[in-house]
Amino acid sequence: MANMKNIFLLVSTLLISLFFVLKTSLSLGDEVPITLIYTSNTLAEVVPCGCMEAGNAGGMSRRSHYINTIRDEGIKPIILDGGDALAIGPFGNVKERQKARKRAEFILKLYKKMGYDAVNVGDTDLMLGLQYLGTLQKHSPVPLLSTNLKDKKTGKTPFKPYLVKESHGLKVGIIGLISESIQPYVLDRNAGYVVEDPVKAATNAINRALLDCDIIIALAHLNHLEIESLAQKVPKVSIIIGGHDQAYVDAKKLNRSLWVQTDAFGYQIGKLDVRWIKGSNDFRHENVLTVLKPEMEADPKIEEMISSSGDILKRPLP
Repeated sequence: MANMKNIFLLVSTLLISLFFVLKTSLSLGDEVPITLIYTSNTLAEVVPCGCMEAGNAGGMSRRSHYINTIRDEGIKPIILDGGDALAIGPFGNVKERQKARKRAEFILKLYKKMGYDAVNVGDTDLMLGLQYLGTLQKHSPVPLLSTNLKDKKTGKTPFKPYLVKESHGLKVGIIGLISESIQPYVLDRNAGYVVEDPVKAATNAINRALLDCDIIIALAHLNHLEIESLAQKVPKVSIIIGGHDQAYVDAKKLNRSLWVQTDAFGYQIGKLDVRWIKGSNDFRHENVLTVLKPEMEADPKIEEMISSSGDILKRPLP
């Protein structure tokens, strides 16, 4: 009888242990859905540019409607821009630069209305003036990020070096990087600042401020070689939203990182659905690049903001 009790206790203990092992294994294998909406190199285009590259596709009112359709599905996306959202290029004189600055401020208002979570600072954006952008950052309705553009004396960035978002119980760390290969005259106009090696800046941010994040997203306004180097040398970066070279990339795997990127002039928008596997660095994904065609619906609220903007949207002369 005693032996039967011992056997019963042993079997019960084994079954309970097996239950907890299975429960833990299932918990670790649970998939957490995260949706990213992203743009890159929109170059201050608010309405379709009518240019050779994009034609009549694009426009922020169509982009906003597209984002709203995602929200209507009950999804709360993280919305990000990879850089060069605020300006198109250098300006011929002070007056034209002032016009471009007013346009940039208006674009940030539109981005706020659309629900953007962060905008990376690109090299073309710096044409507006780094000190101006630093001041704009203090009042911007959307955070401007730059992890590796730093003051030579203090080592600090004039922008937010990173952002942390929570989604479905996961902490998502977001950094912004700018290329070391930007044209020298951009830095000459912004004396006193230096572009730190993107790999070094990303590594420091991830291993310090973002150490407890589950997912790292890099808004990488970098060239191809820099992006490949980032993926190889900083494997903790899960997702790279690229830019700088003004060409799209449809979900390319680099080491442990996934690289995505839209084309220029705002005629595309990207949607990356990620299924993050708890307890690991692995994830499944589906990436869709959508062309904002002329026949697509537009957000009437954004259209009203644009139509009532007056002279703000007159393109500055080069």
